Amino acid sequence: MRRTAAVLPAVLAAVLAAVVGLATPAQAAEAGGARAMAANHTGSDTDNVHGSCRTYASSAGNYGAVCSAGGTARNYRALLGGAPVPTCWLLPPDETGPTMDSATPFGLSTATPVLTPGPTDTPSPVDVPSSVPTTAPVTPPVVEPTPGTPPTTTGPPEPAVTETTPVEVPEDFLKVCMTTPVDPVTLAPARVVGYSSGVLPFLRSSPDRPPFWWELTEGQRRYLITKEKTGRLHPGMLVTSPSRTPRLGQTISFSAAGDRDVPLDYGLLRMRAEFRSLTVASGEPGQKDVECAGGGRELLPGATERTGPGICSFSYSQTSGGRGDGDTFDVRATENWRIWVSDDDGLSWTVERDVQIPLQLDLRVTEVQTLVVPLAP
Repeated sequence: MRRTAAVLPAVLAAVLAAVVGLATPAQAAEAGGARAMAANHTGSDTDNVHGSCRTYASSAGNYGAVCSAGGTARNYRALLGGAPVPTCWLLPPDETGPTMDSATPFGLSTATPVLTPGPTDTPSPVDVPSSVPTTAPVTPPVVEPTPGTPPTTTGPPEPAVTETTPVEVPEDFLKVCMTTPVDPVTLAPARVVGYSSGVLPFLRSSPDRPPFWWELTEGQRRYLITKEKTGRLHPGMLVTSPSRTPRLGQTISFSAAGDRDVPLDYGLLRMRAEFRSLTVASGEPGQKDVECAGGGRELLPGATERTGPGICSFSYSQTSGGRGDGDTFDVRATENWRIWVSDDDGLSWTVERDVQIPLQLDLRVTEVQTLVVPLAP
């Protein structure tokens, strides 16, 4: 019997046993052939259920969702359609993942079936009623051989023809089981699904074997086949405007320039990030932080508007000379983001989490340079 062992990657502890109506575990021996399977996504700070998706967002600015195939079900219960959560199932022995896209039955085994003798075709005796007289057997006449003719020799009787019945033999299949629990309320699987697997022999006709992949309902197969969509907040570059090297007493604006978030959509799921505000610590001792809506506005040269809700305006009263290693102020800023999620195609939104992204800038602030011209005598 063949056994294999390997570590398989995936899109997803103890095998689920507490869910009502789960498949009966196989009766075959579990020795040998065991191998672990797990999804390739690491943990995150949040984990929520939205529709038939698990959504997440981290403090580092990563966010995304792991959705069931299609992602269009209202929830996981609707996706299953009354069927139990699948826990163990059988795949071809050479399968390289915990699930399959196709629900086509596997091919028949190439093993030669064992044949055993069946019952002999023997006519059944016929009951004769006692009231009917029986006829005495007729003795055939003895025929004397003709002189000069050799006697006829009677050989043994021909053997009776018997039928043969093929006997089913066990076949190797890859048994895969989920090892992470499901949410008892929503029936949603863990976002990072763990699997265990091993190649074991099973009889196709056995009532105790796990279901074949093609025997699961469409909803159960979609429950197990997942797709991950990811996004990331891209930190901007902190700059000052209209001058990158402001002068003493000049009113400037801090802003975060650069790329922004990547919105996600899959089925009914939507995720987006909102840049709510920018908070800046100028680095000048004794000065309060400045804050503005969004990422701040970058001012064009000659702009007369230097204050307002979207402008992180500031004016240095000291130069950066003699500060730090490069005669610069250590400016620290924070991008304040909010991650939103919708499971109804954007009709309504809820907050996934708030995220703070730090920024840093070494800023040189110079004095106003004046030119002294002596008067002619």
